[in-house]
Amino acid sequence: MAGSVMIKGTKNGITLVLDENEEYDVLKEKVEKKFSESAKFLGNAKTALAFEGKKLSDEQKQEMLKIITDNTDLDIVCLLDNSEEANGKFAAAVNDKILEELTGYAKIHRGNLRSGQSIETDAGIVVLGDVNPGASLISKGSIIVLGTLRGTAWAGVGGNKDCFVICSDMMPVQLRIGDIIARSPDNQAGVVGKEIKIAYLDNDQICISPLTKDVINSLHL
Repeated sequence: MAGSVMIKGTKNGITLVLDENEEYDVLKEKVEKKFSESAKFLGNAKTALAFEGKKLSDEQKQEMLKIITDNTDLDIVCLLDNSEEANGKFAAAVNDKILEELTGYAKIHRGNLRSGQSIETDAGIVVLGDVNPGASLISKGSIIVLGTLRGTAWAGVGGNKDCFVICSDMMPVQLRIGDIIARSPDNQAGVVGKEIKIAYLDNDQICISPLTKDVINSLHL
């Protein structure tokens, strides 16, 4: 590798390439220096971030994310997987108008939510991490979880039927939109699977399907 740290721009966002033979603590310092020097060039765009090269734990990815946001004006709305297939699916969510609009008026939480933790807000919610069993999300708007949803999510509190829930891996204990409730395990069949899915109301029933532009265009969001 020509350098220990490289920033590549892609159609899906930014890819941070890290030398797999370099020590993590050394990479942190170089990432901070690299993004600090590139801050003006990178601007303040909403973008997605992917990692290549050195394998990082979830905690290390969150630490790198914080270094980047502390040293630039970038708004990182999503962490992408290394696989081309996963990147394409995440990019569909990042690039689509609904995520751009939601992140303009949403509470953004970076990191996983553990059992007992809860986020409740009048705005939308974007979680850059997993929502574990015993954790809950409660929003008058829509909810996006760029990770696995194993806890409880309630979108459209107050009866808003036009809200939705998007997850990269949808395995909720309870899912609620407006006044309509879906629970597992009864509704777990057909829901499990590491594929971005959207839950929405159709004729007062919660429908869950893969996130595609056709589905989005058919909804009154």
